[in-house]
Amino acid sequence: MGKAVLIFTWWLSESLFSHSGIVVNSPLGNTGWCPFSSRTGTDFGGDQMRARKVLVGGLLLALIAAACGNSKSNNTANSTLTTSKTPLTTASAADLTRNVPRPGVKGVTASAINVAVITSKTNPLGGKYGQYVDGINAYFKLINDKGGIYGRKLVVTKQRDDIIGTQNAQQVTASLSDDNAFATFLATLQFTGADALATAKQPTFNWNINPEMASTATSDHSNIFGTYPAICFKCPGPLLPWLAEKNGFTKVGIIGYGVSSESKICAEGTKQAYETYTKGKVQVAFFDDTVPFSGDVSADVARMKSAGVQFVSTCLDTNEVVKLQKEMKKQGLNAVQDLPNAYDHDFLAANSALFEGSFVQPLNAPWEEQPQSAATKEYLANVNAITSDPVELTEIGWIMAKMFVDGLKGAGPEFTQQKVIDYLNGQTAYSADGLIPPINWTTGHTDPQSHPEVRLPDQCMPILQIKGGKFVPFDDHPGKPWTCLDNSKPADQTAVYRSYAPGGIG
Repeated sequence: MGKAVLIFTWWLSESLFSHSGIVVNSPLGNTGWCPFSSRTGTDFGGDQMRARKVLVGGLLLALIAAACGNSKSNNTANSTLTTSKTPLTTASAADLTRNVPRPGVKGVTASAINVAVITSKTNPLGGKYGQYVDGINAYFKLINDKGGIYGRKLVVTKQRDDIIGTQNAQQVTASLSDDNAFATFLATLQFTGADALATAKQPTFNWNINPEMASTATSDHSNIFGTYPAICFKCPGPLLPWLAEKNGFTKVGIIGYGVSSESKICAEGTKQAYETYTKGKVQVAFFDDTVPFSGDVSADVARMKSAGVQFVSTCLDTNEVVKLQKEMKKQGLNAVQDLPNAYDHDFLAANSALFEGSFVQPLNAPWEEQPQSAATKEYLANVNAITSDPVELTEIGWIMAKMFVDGLKGAGPEFTQQKVIDYLNGQTAYSADGLIPPINWTTGHTDPQSHPEVRLPDQCMPILQIKGGKFVPFDDHPGKPWTCLDNSKPADQTAVYRSYAPGGIG
């Protein structure tokens, strides 16, 4: 029972991250909760970033929720985030081919730069965490096919399975001891090995869904980088309330698990977001944060139907979300869901008819946005060389591999682990060429919960709607996938649409 409880708690925390009313600390602002199986969870609330995933135990869930919540970035306005003050490459084209001997630099040989990857490949949730490495390998292949970097190939020399997400500290310790890796990549349910990586000053590239991303009073985590900066879990934001008002929804329902404190936080954060931003225009007509894991939701659906609910926000796992929607159809409740972590094309193929009209917020610039950015095109053109089934975590792996390579480029041919870390920490608006919102890494490791000065003023996310078996950009503004809302204004504000890609398209 102990392990099952821990696993459930973690998953819920991750799912909550992607779709609640909480804001994430990045130019995207608040979105919700983290991804459960590639992207099928729910949203948190305000200051948390998007991502998607639960357990009864509280410990794992608390960890995940923190990560899923709100990634922190700089304390400057978005207008200053679109252009970094620091160049992405300090090395010249000639320098990038120079093979300078690096004796004593961990994981580096005359012909290779070696990295290790740790994922929760084996897990009871059906999460596609192991596919994170496919994105890393795809980006490495792109670089290696062009001759590599500094006369060396990029190589994943070790893949470790953080089984069911409960062996993170052990796997990290073993990897640091045995793998001789220059850098470590992680996509795991827990991140209890963060302090060990920080102590080792190991360049670390993490799918950020955990609170350990942030530095603490006793441990500097400035060597740990993610798809978002450190996350804040208790910061409500206007995106979900705006979406409700935009669609004319006046009555919403919110459902969460009673067995997980993180699910309860998610549900309460979503409720606060509606109450804070809609000025009574959108009523929380139904609220239940006591659902048992894998529980019967028929009574909840009956009560939502009686209350006239039109829009449903959940802090549940994917299986429960599907069960909920089927019960809604059965009872004739014509409401749509805001789906946490559902940017999964396999999920769409299997469930599009069931979820017609529902909404999804991806963690990165969606493929469906037209025109596509050069970075999206590059990813789609190269990922199939490694896998025929790319999922959301595959692209997250690609993005983190790109961040690593950009750090190497900035460090120069006489690179060291610390030079890569220092270079990335000088970036004030790192966006992986627009695939993610800009991150200010000069403040990105600071805990936004205890340091509100690092929170961003806007909440930004792509919004897709499931229509006719496809993900379709909602309220589409071609070439500008990010819908941005001012956290200081009510939900009836006019959204600002942005692109973070070079040239401002896609």
